[in-house]
Amino acid sequence: MKFIRIASPETEFKRGKNKIIVEIDGNEIKDISAFYELLVDKLSFPGYFGENLDALYDMLLDLQWIKHEAIELIISSFDSFLSEESPEDKADLLLLLEQVCEGWRDGDFDDEEWEMKKFRVYIIGDSNVEANVNQMIASIREEE
Repeated sequence: MKFIRIASPETEFKRGKNKIIVEIDGNEIKDISAFYELLVDKLSFPGYFGENLDALYDMLLDLQWIKHEAIELIISSFDSFLSEESPEDKADLLLLLEQVCEGWRDGDFDDEEWEMKKFRVYIIGDSNVEANVNQMIASIREEE
């Protein structure tokens, strides 16, 4: 895991007028549909969003309708997050978020007018959570 960051519960995230912070409480977001609904609301996804991982990837690597230059997803209560989904589905989502962070960092977009964004994902937790996330992502990468 190179791009998803683990933050301690005491971490205070800086807020600013040029940044959107999406707080994702794992106790409330137990399935992928709830996750999609939250992002549609907080990031104002267009109506054509297809509510699947491929569509989510496309939306998160676009975000041109958002005028803010930074977007941060902060996931708390990670053990409960997507608890109604299979471990593989949760791992697939984490890998997708990792790839989106990497895509924005690399900035390999062909359009000269593309507005670059800073896209970050934080998971609130400790070294056990970090080991769990690393293991989940590694297991999915091995399957590819």
